[in-house]
Amino acid sequence: MQGTTWHPGCPVPPSDLRELTLSYWDFQAHPQTGTLIVNKAVARDVRKVFHKLFRHGFMIERMEPIEDYGGSDERSMERNNTSSFNCRDITGRPGKFSNHSWGRAIDINPLTNPYVKGPLVLPKGGAAYLDRNKTYIGGIMPDSYIVRLFTKKQWTWGGTWQDRQDYQHFEKPQR
Repeated sequence: MQGTTWHPGCPVPPSDLRELTLSYWDFQAHPQTGTLIVNKAVARDVRKVFHKLFRHGFMIERMEPIEDYGGSDERSMERNNTSSFNCRDITGRPGKFSNHSWGRAIDINPLTNPYVKGPLVLPKGGAAYLDRNKTYIGGIMPDSYIVRLFTKKQWTWGGTWQDRQDYQHFEKPQR
């Protein structure tokens, strides 16, 4: 991680992060294992939620550490990669750490579930998935099983934010 997703000045030391190996169903309905790097304080929540998602049959295209993309959030999102820890700024707010910087946020199928703020769509290829009345493989919709699982554990979903919609994003801020 050092030099790509973690660097001096990050708000969390590497010792507060945990590498989780999780099972998921890929978009061809084959079982896979992937890796998420999360804060140790949320590791149990994440394990439980992803275990239930696997049992439920929720599909995830890929789950690789973002360092496999050289720390590039954009490249990871374009590949529809589910990821968590990446010491970076909040999108559109330079100088303010994202909850990803603490390992307390997860982006799930970000191409299928894009970030939208006015005309800005991230990743750019996510524009093909803007019609939230349609269902997509790995799509996250209001009141869906995945949203209920995370919110039951006091995580918030970016799909309900007022100033933007971040359909891929779940976070558990420190209280």
